[in-house]
Amino acid sequence: MNDTTIVILTAMNLEYRAVRAQLSDITARTHPMGTRFEVGQLSRCRVALALTGEGNQSAAVITERAAAEFAPAAVIFVGVAGALQPHLGLGDVVVATHVYAYHGATSQDDGLTARPRTWELSHRVHQIAAHLERTADWARQLPGGPPPPRVHFGPVAAGEIVHYSAVSGARQWLREHYNDAVAVEMEAAGIAQAGHLKPCRRSWCGASATTLTKANPLPTTPAGSHERRPMPPRSPPLSLRSSRRN
Repeated sequence: MNDTTIVILTAMNLEYRAVRAQLSDITARTHPMGTRFEVGQLSRCRVALALTGEGNQSAAVITERAAAEFAPAAVIFVGVAGALQPHLGLGDVVVATHVYAYHGATSQDDGLTARPRTWELSHRVHQIAAHLERTADWARQLPGGPPPPRVHFGPVAAGEIVHYSAVSGARQWLREHYNDAVAVEMEAAGIAQAGHLKPCRRSWCGASATTLTKANPLPTTPAGSHERRPMPPRSPPLSLRSSRRN
Protein backbone atom coordinates (compact mmCIF):
# COMPACT_ATOMS: atom_id res chain seq x y z
CA MET A 1 0.00 0.00 0.00
CA ASN A 2 1.31 3.42 -1.01
CA ASP A 3 0.72 5.93 1.80
CA THR A 4 1.32 8.91 -0.50
CA THR A 5 -1.14 8.03 -3.28
CA ILE A 6 -4.85 8.83 -3.36
CA VAL A 7 -7.16 7.76 -6.19
CA ILE A 8 -9.92 10.23 -7.11
CA LEU A 9 -12.67 9.05 -9.45
CA THR A 10 -15.43 11.00 -11.20
CA ALA A 11 -18.28 9.98 -13.50
CA MET A 12 -18.48 13.02 -15.78
CA ASN A 13 -15.99 15.27 -17.51
CA LEU A 14 -17.10 18.48 -15.77
CA GLU A 15 -16.32 16.80 -12.43
CA TYR A 16 -13.03 15.47 -13.79
CA ARG A 17 -11.98 18.91 -14.97
CA ALA A 18 -12.78 20.46 -11.57
CA VAL A 19 -10.43 18.01 -9.84
CA ARG A 20 -7.75 18.14 -12.54
CA ALA A 21 -7.55 21.93 -12.19
CA GLN A 22 -6.21 21.43 -8.63
CA LEU A 23 -3.36 19.14 -9.69
CA SER A 24 0.18 20.02 -10.74
CA ASP A 25 2.94 18.12 -12.55
CA ILE A 26 0.40 15.95 -14.37
CA THR A 27 1.51 12.87 -16.29
CA ALA A 28 -0.51 10.19 -18.07
CA ARG A 29 -0.55 6.51 -17.14
CA THR A 30 -2.50 3.80 -18.96
CA HIS A 31 -3.72 0.56 -17.41
CA PRO A 32 -2.96 -2.60 -19.47
CA MET A 33 -6.70 -2.84 -20.26
CA GLY A 34 -6.75 0.72 -21.63
CA THR A 35 -8.06 2.78 -18.70
CA ARG A 36 -6.32 6.16 -18.69
CA PHE A 37 -5.21 7.78 -15.45
CA GLU A 38 -3.69 11.20 -14.96
CA VAL A 39 -1.28 11.38 -12.06
CA GLY A 40 -0.39 14.67 -10.41
CA GLN A 41 0.40 16.38 -7.13
CA LEU A 42 -2.06 17.90 -4.67
CA SER A 43 -0.07 19.46 -1.84
CA ARG A 44 2.01 16.57 -0.45
CA CYS A 45 -0.15 13.83 -1.97
CA ARG A 46 0.20 12.01 -5.25
CA VAL A 47 -3.24 11.82 -6.88
CA ALA A 48 -4.31 9.37 -9.58
CA LEU A 49 -7.40 10.70 -11.36
CA ALA A 50 -9.71 8.69 -13.63
CA LEU A 51 -13.12 8.90 -15.29
CA THR A 52 -15.45 6.00 -14.52
CA GLY A 53 -18.33 6.95 -16.80
CA GLU A 54 -21.91 6.83 -15.59
CA GLY A 55 -23.30 3.76 -13.84
CA ASN A 56 -22.40 1.44 -10.96
CA GLN A 57 -20.96 -1.37 -13.08
CA SER A 58 -18.32 0.72 -14.83
CA ALA A 59 -17.55 2.51 -11.55
CA ALA A 60 -16.85 -0.83 -9.85
CA VAL A 61 -14.54 -2.00 -12.64
CA ILE A 62 -12.51 1.23 -12.78
CA THR A 63 -12.23 1.31 -8.98
CA GLU A 64 -10.85 -2.22 -8.96
CA ARG A 65 -8.33 -1.34 -11.67
CA ALA A 66 -7.25 1.81 -9.83
CA ALA A 67 -6.79 -0.06 -6.56
CA ALA A 68 -4.70 -2.76 -8.27
CA GLU A 69 -2.63 -0.27 -10.24
CA PHE A 70 -1.78 2.20 -7.45
CA ALA A 71 -2.39 0.41 -4.10
CA PRO A 72 -3.68 3.76 -2.79
CA ALA A 73 -4.07 4.92 0.78
CA ALA A 74 -7.58 6.13 -0.11
CA VAL A 75 -10.11 5.98 -2.94
CA ILE A 76 -12.40 9.00 -3.23
CA PHE A 77 -15.38 9.33 -5.57
CA VAL A 78 -16.64 12.88 -6.12
CA GLY A 79 -19.29 14.42 -8.31
CA VAL A 80 -22.83 15.77 -8.48
CA ALA A 81 -26.00 14.15 -7.14
CA GLY A 82 -29.71 14.86 -6.95
CA ALA A 83 -30.94 16.19 -3.61
CA LEU A 84 -33.75 14.18 -2.01
CA GLN A 85 -34.31 16.36 1.05
CA PRO A 86 -35.59 19.96 1.03
CA HIS A 87 -32.85 21.24 3.35
CA LEU A 88 -30.14 20.61 0.73
CA GLY A 89 -29.24 23.55 -1.45
CA LEU A 90 -27.67 23.74 -4.88
CA GLY A 91 -23.94 23.19 -4.50
CA ASP A 92 -24.09 21.84 -0.93
CA VAL A 93 -21.69 18.98 -0.17
CA VAL A 94 -22.96 15.50 0.77
CA VAL A 95 -20.78 12.88 2.48
CA ALA A 96 -22.29 9.40 2.14
CA THR A 97 -22.56 7.71 5.54
CA HIS A 98 -24.33 4.77 3.87
CA VAL A 99 -24.75 3.74 0.25
CA TYR A 100 -27.98 2.03 -0.78
CA ALA A 101 -28.05 -0.03 -3.99
CA TYR A 102 -31.76 0.64 -4.31
CA HIS A 103 -32.63 -1.41 -7.40
CA GLY A 104 -32.60 -4.74 -5.56
CA ALA A 105 -36.19 -5.99 -5.17
CA THR A 106 -38.56 -8.96 -5.35
CA SER A 107 -41.64 -8.92 -7.58
CA GLN A 108 -44.74 -10.43 -6.00
CA ASP A 109 -48.45 -10.49 -6.76
CA ASP A 110 -49.04 -7.46 -4.56
CA GLY A 111 -46.15 -5.45 -6.01
CA LEU A 112 -42.44 -4.88 -5.51
CA THR A 113 -40.66 -5.35 -2.20
CA ALA A 114 -37.32 -3.61 -1.63
CA ARG A 115 -34.28 -5.83 -1.20
CA PRO A 116 -31.33 -3.44 -1.13
CA ARG A 117 -27.65 -3.89 -0.51
CA THR A 118 -26.04 -1.43 1.87
CA TRP A 119 -22.47 -0.35 2.54
CA GLU A 120 -21.54 1.84 5.51
CA LEU A 121 -18.80 4.43 5.67
CA SER A 122 -15.95 3.28 7.87
CA HIS A 123 -15.61 4.81 11.31
CA ARG A 124 -12.14 6.16 10.50
CA VAL A 125 -13.28 7.98 7.37
CA HIS A 126 -16.39 9.31 9.09
CA GLN A 127 -14.22 10.76 11.85
CA ILE A 128 -11.93 12.44 9.31
CA ALA A 129 -14.86 13.90 7.39
CA ALA A 130 -16.52 15.19 10.55
CA HIS A 131 -13.25 16.79 11.66
CA LEU A 132 -12.84 18.56 8.32
CA GLU A 133 -16.42 19.83 8.48
CA ARG A 134 -15.97 21.14 12.04
CA THR A 135 -12.70 22.93 11.44
CA ALA A 136 -13.86 24.37 8.08
CA ASP A 137 -10.26 24.72 6.89
CA TRP A 138 -11.38 23.64 3.41
CA ALA A 139 -13.93 26.49 3.25
CA ARG A 140 -11.26 29.10 3.96
CA GLN A 141 -9.46 27.99 0.78
CA LEU A 142 -12.48 28.71 -1.45
CA PRO A 143 -12.54 31.85 -3.60
CA GLY A 144 -14.25 34.86 -2.09
CA GLY A 145 -17.86 35.62 -2.91
CA PRO A 146 -20.98 33.71 -1.85
CA PRO A 147 -21.05 31.82 1.46
CA PRO A 148 -19.35 28.41 1.34
CA PRO A 149 -21.57 25.38 0.70
CA ARG A 150 -22.97 23.51 3.68
CA VAL A 151 -21.84 19.96 4.41
CA HIS A 152 -24.41 17.20 5.05
CA PHE A 153 -23.86 13.64 6.27
CA GLY A 154 -26.38 10.97 5.35
CA PRO A 155 -27.30 7.96 3.22
CA VAL A 156 -26.95 8.16 -0.56
CA ALA A 157 -29.09 6.03 -2.90
CA ALA A 158 -27.29 4.64 -5.95
CA GLY A 159 -29.15 3.14 -8.91
CA GLU A 160 -29.19 3.21 -12.70
CA ILE A 161 -31.74 6.00 -13.26
CA VAL A 162 -31.09 9.67 -13.93
CA HIS A 163 -33.78 11.44 -11.89
CA TYR A 164 -35.16 14.61 -13.49
CA SER A 165 -38.54 14.48 -11.73
CA ALA A 166 -39.59 14.69 -8.09
CA VAL A 167 -43.03 13.18 -8.74
CA SER A 168 -42.26 10.17 -10.96
CA GLY A 169 -42.85 6.54 -10.00
CA ALA A 170 -39.11 6.02 -9.57
CA ARG A 171 -38.93 8.99 -7.22
CA GLN A 172 -41.92 7.66 -5.28
CA TRP A 173 -40.09 4.33 -4.84
CA LEU A 174 -37.21 6.15 -3.18
CA ARG A 175 -39.58 8.10 -0.97
CA GLU A 176 -41.39 4.94 0.18
CA HIS A 177 -38.39 2.67 0.76
CA TYR A 178 -35.38 4.97 1.29
CA ASN A 179 -36.86 8.06 2.87
CA ASP A 180 -33.73 8.73 4.95
CA ALA A 181 -31.54 9.10 1.83
CA VAL A 182 -30.35 12.65 1.32
CA ALA A 183 -29.18 12.30 -2.29
CA VAL A 184 -29.42 10.00 -5.30
CA GLU A 185 -26.80 9.19 -7.93
CA MET A 186 -25.51 6.35 -10.15
CA GLU A 187 -22.02 5.22 -9.13
CA ALA A 188 -21.55 4.97 -5.35
CA ALA A 189 -22.77 1.36 -5.06
CA GLY A 190 -20.16 0.23 -7.57
CA ILE A 191 -17.42 2.12 -5.76
CA ALA A 192 -18.52 0.69 -2.41
CA GLN A 193 -18.68 -2.89 -3.72
CA ALA A 194 -15.18 -2.63 -5.21
CA GLY A 195 -13.91 -1.27 -1.91
CA HIS A 196 -15.57 -4.17 -0.10
CA LEU A 197 -13.86 -6.74 -2.35
CA LYS A 198 -10.46 -5.06 -2.32
CA PRO A 199 -10.36 -2.81 0.73
CA CYS A 200 -7.99 0.11 0.91
CA ARG A 201 -7.41 2.02 4.09
CA ARG A 202 -10.08 4.60 3.30
CA SER A 203 -12.82 4.91 0.71
CA TRP A 204 -15.07 7.94 0.47
CA CYS A 205 -18.05 8.93 -1.66
CA GLY A 206 -18.87 12.61 -1.72
CA ALA A 207 -21.00 14.79 -3.95
CA SER A 208 -22.23 18.28 -4.44
CA ALA A 209 -26.01 18.37 -4.55
CA THR A 210 -28.21 19.32 -7.46
CA THR A 211 -31.48 20.44 -5.88
CA LEU A 212 -34.26 17.97 -6.71
CA THR A 213 -37.31 18.55 -4.52
CA LYS A 214 -41.04 18.65 -5.16
CA ALA A 215 -41.00 22.42 -5.05
CA ASN A 216 -38.15 22.54 -7.54
CA PRO A 217 -38.19 19.28 -9.51
CA LEU A 218 -35.92 20.47 -12.32
CA PRO A 219 -33.15 22.85 -11.28
CA THR A 220 -32.52 25.26 -14.14
CA THR A 221 -30.34 28.16 -15.03
CA PRO A 222 -32.04 31.39 -16.17
CA ALA A 223 -31.68 30.13 -19.74
CA GLY A 224 -33.70 27.04 -18.84
CA SER A 225 -30.94 24.41 -19.05
CA HIS A 226 -30.16 21.99 -16.25
CA GLU A 227 -27.45 23.28 -13.97
CA ARG A 228 -24.84 21.01 -12.42
CA ARG A 229 -22.08 22.30 -10.21
CA PRO A 230 -18.91 20.27 -9.69
CA MET A 231 -17.57 19.90 -6.19
CA PRO A 232 -15.85 22.97 -4.78
CA PRO A 233 -12.09 22.72 -5.43
CA ARG A 234 -11.33 22.34 -1.73
CA SER A 235 -14.40 20.45 -0.53
CA PRO A 236 -13.92 17.98 2.36
CA PRO A 237 -13.04 14.93 0.20
CA LEU A 238 -10.29 16.85 -1.58
CA SER A 239 -9.06 18.08 1.80
CA LEU A 240 -8.44 14.53 3.04
CA ARG A 241 -4.75 15.21 2.55
CA SER A 242 -4.83 17.77 5.39
CA SER A 243 -5.94 15.16 7.93
CA ARG A 244 -3.72 12.25 6.92
CA ARG A 245 -0.88 13.63 9.00
CA ASN A 246 -3.01 13.65 12.17
